[in-house]
Amino acid sequence: MDCLVALDGVLYLSVGFFIAYFLALSVYRIHLSPISQFPGPKLAAWTFWYEFYFDVYLQGKYAWKIQGLHRKYGPIVRINPEELHIDDAGFYDKIYTGNRRTNKWHWSAKMTKTAAVGTTDHDMHRLRRAALNPFFSKQSVGHLEDTIQLSIDRLCFRLACFADSGMPVNLSDAFTAVSGDVISSYTFGKSYNLVEQDGFAPEWRKLMLDLSRNTHLMKQFGWAYVVLTSIPQALVAFFHPLSRALFELRNGISNQVDTIKKIDSNFKSQSRSTIFHGLLYSSLPESEKGTLRLTDEGLTIIGAGTVTTAHTLAVIFFHLLSEPKIFSKLQEELTSASQRKTTLHWDHLSNLPYLSAIVSEGLRLSFGVSHRLQRISPHVPLQYKDWTIPAGVPVSMTQMFIMQDPSIFPRPKEFIPERWLEPRHRGDQFRDYGFPEPRLAKKFLVPFSRGLRACLGVNLAYAEIFLTIGTLMRPGGLGFELFETDTTDMETVHDFFNPSPRLDSQGLRVRVKRSEARSG
Repeated sequence: MDCLVALDGVLYLSVGFFIAYFLALSVYRIHLSPISQFPGPKLAAWTFWYEFYFDVYLQGKYAWKIQGLHRKYGPIVRINPEELHIDDAGFYDKIYTGNRRTNKWHWSAKMTKTAAVGTTDHDMHRLRRAALNPFFSKQSVGHLEDTIQLSIDRLCFRLACFADSGMPVNLSDAFTAVSGDVISSYTFGKSYNLVEQDGFAPEWRKLMLDLSRNTHLMKQFGWAYVVLTSIPQALVAFFHPLSRALFELRNGISNQVDTIKKIDSNFKSQSRSTIFHGLLYSSLPESEKGTLRLTDEGLTIIGAGTVTTAHTLAVIFFHLLSEPKIFSKLQEELTSASQRKTTLHWDHLSNLPYLSAIVSEGLRLSFGVSHRLQRISPHVPLQYKDWTIPAGVPVSMTQMFIMQDPSIFPRPKEFIPERWLEPRHRGDQFRDYGFPEPRLAKKFLVPFSRGLRACLGVNLAYAEIFLTIGTLMRPGGLGFELFETDTTDMETVHDFFNPSPRLDSQGLRVRVKRSEARSG
């Protein structure tokens, strides 16, 4: 009996403590928090479950809810207990800057916190990023061009096998495969050879999409990822098939890291030929070269180097195939360029005005990432109009909506490459569209973000995009026609960190045909 009384006492004490903690936390968040004076719904200020509802239960819908909150509360809104969101394109460079110490918010970087992209501390991020920067410079990517072109040529050969067969081909799968081959080859020195697999390895794109769709859940419950990686893999895989695929990917990367580590020291003369050889022989401290950390680094490089580039290519190809006038103008430009150069390299293609405009417009409508990116000024308060944002507060903007701002990009949902041309080259039909000067518009073209934490792979992405278009869309090459694909397969309606169309979309599907010039 005495034991039962004691247990009851412990239970009552625990419940009382929980209630007291809950009430104290509520009072702090609503009334005492450093950002309690900022506008926004009280429920969002009170609990993270508000964001959970829109992003987990409704599957990636909080970005659009935040847009609605801005319409109600103004350009700065408190969107959860700790974070402020700003809807003002003119303030973008103040948040995403290279002129101030900038931390990342730990709450949004739980899955890969030892990788450079997930590193929260400014100094540690600089250390890890500095070791990677040389591999993604324009010069280094230029040296990689033959590898990129080889993967694209393999893709072209595989696509030619479907020519005039009437069989639909999923270009979303194909672009994800070729991007995966390029980044795996550069990272480890060994391509995944996804392009050579049946159907262009659709399971690879499915894995990338499934991982993306689980980012909100992992962000809300970061401890779940730690638990999953601690439980025997066979047990987790039985109850959660996605985890099995993730484990297989992580294990594959981990094994590749270990293999590279075991390579004879004689290889050091070639040590900078791949990213991981370079990291292992870099000046990074030995504590930064452990297998677990490098596996995290590899996972983020492979993921980031695959999904966004493939999505951008899908968006561009969809619009080229659905808008004959744009496609015809591109063909004319490529024909003219081919007459001057027998081989069109990246530097040649990137200097073609209309192709460059197409790429810029594709990047604008594919967004890079769709999720807001939080930044923290750890020591210096930020001033936004009459609002002083305390140091240490996470602040974010959503680049997806900046690039659809009608005051900067008139007709924001339309694919109009001419907006990126100088006014005298646009044509009379675009004279009254109100497009700003390209120089001004490019200030707000931010698919790779900006500042010290901007996307590392911008040059690699540009090279892949230009070379893929230049190869697959060249005159006398293959032809494509859309197959059961419409705007709803390209329109972003879910934010899973990466942009996502309707959930039942199969992506960009086409039929391949031989061009009249080639078949004749």
